[in-house]
Amino acid sequence: MAAKTIGESMSRNFMNENNEIIASSSVSVGLNTSGSLTITFQDAQKLKDSQTIADDLKTFIDDVLTLSAKYVE
Repeated sequence: MAAKTIGESMSRNFMNENNEIIASSSVSVGLNTSGSLTITFQDAQKLKDSQTIADDLKTFIDDVLTLSAKYVE
């Protein structure tokens, strides 16, 4: 019988100051399995012009690390 994988996934959209999606992400983490993190950038110019994307991505990475820490043996 196969062992059941225990884990979580999370998705997030990143918006600019005009409420346009400029990036999206998905994460999966788990116990006894490999995890993944994908960030897709939608529009390079809007990304460059964003005042908040750097802080938003830093917060996101912190959230991912917190999520993955739950599954460290």
